[in-house]
Amino acid sequence: MENDNLRCEACNREFTSQEAIDSHNKSKHHHSQKQNHTFPTKTVAIVVVLMLAIIGVAAFIVVGHKTANTPAGNTINPSSSDTVQTATLRVSGSNYILEPSTFKKDIPVKLIANINSMPGCSKSVTIPAFGILKYVTANDNSITFTPTKTGTFSIACSMSMYTGTFTVE
Repeated sequence: MENDNLRCEACNREFTSQEAIDSHNKSKHHHSQKQNHTFPTKTVAIVVVLMLAIIGVAAFIVVGHKTANTPAGNTINPSSSDTVQTATLRVSGSNYILEPSTFKKDIPVKLIANINSMPGCSKSVTIPAFGILKYVTANDNSITFTPTKTGTFSIACSMSMYTGTFTVE
């Protein structure tokens, strides 16, 4: 075997042995080689979490304060003869827990978030069916809306890592 023609395909550098070129390629061009590389699962998971975080933050910035408590078309009816329905919102594992979790249609609901049980993105609460997106804090831990339709509805964090449901009758 002739060693005169051992050249790196990426940088055209000449080598005297196959071992030398292999070592060079591993240390200098491991990303540029035409091999079947697969991303480690950990890297993919990190990229997915970062993308979801970016999307969640962007959604909060774009929509956040506009829909914080009473989005357009979903206002509290001050002439209602019934009082506000109050429930607590907390996180257990990766689930939102509402107590109680059943509400009456067309009567305002006030969710009081237990911030101490809510890690990370679980504080960015969405209720898509009613146009709610709110980041709850220790100083502002309530979400108020009026359920205008019946059924079972989803509640989730902006990244969908924490989820739950509630019912409107």
